[in-house]
Amino acid sequence: MNGRITYISFVLLTSLIFVSCKKEIIKSVPTTDSTSIKTEALKTDSSVINPTDSLYSLVDKSVIGTHFLTKSSLSPRLKKLLGTDYDQMVKDWNTETPFEKQENVLHAWGCKQHDCSTYSYDLFIDVKNNKINVYKFSESKLTVFKEDNFDIEIKDGFLKDLNTKKENIKG
Repeated sequence: MNGRITYISFVLLTSLIFVSCKKEIIKSVPTTDSTSIKTEALKTDSSVINPTDSLYSLVDKSVIGTHFLTKSSLSPRLKKLLGTDYDQMVKDWNTETPFEKQENVLHAWGCKQHDCSTYSYDLFIDVKNNKINVYKFSESKLTVFKEDNFDIEIKDGFLKDLNTKKENIKG
């Protein structure tokens, strides 16, 4: 009987210790911790989270309407790539086509209003390789700007249109 009382006392004491050491459950995480601040900062620039998604969302949208040349996350790169030609491109990009997608390449075309044969631009973005090429047609001359000297592979319809434009400046 004495062993039984000792056993029951031991079980009760162990149970009391176990219950008193129970961990506190946190029901909600404060919204001001450093993790949530970082998450909110990432949400404001979706190109940081997934640049592919944010660039592909440009398909069928206007370059002018999205302020792509002046306010996008790629505009500083365009400015660096084009140098002194950047301001002229922004000024002359009046008539345009929306962004189109072919495989991993985005394309948009813009020109000087009422003077497309003199000043026009083809903008190509290789989303997979994160590179930009700009073809500037001005006064029967073609200038190609290649970011990091990377030649974007232009195929199918994009290539056909580009070759037509090249032929037109020769003629």
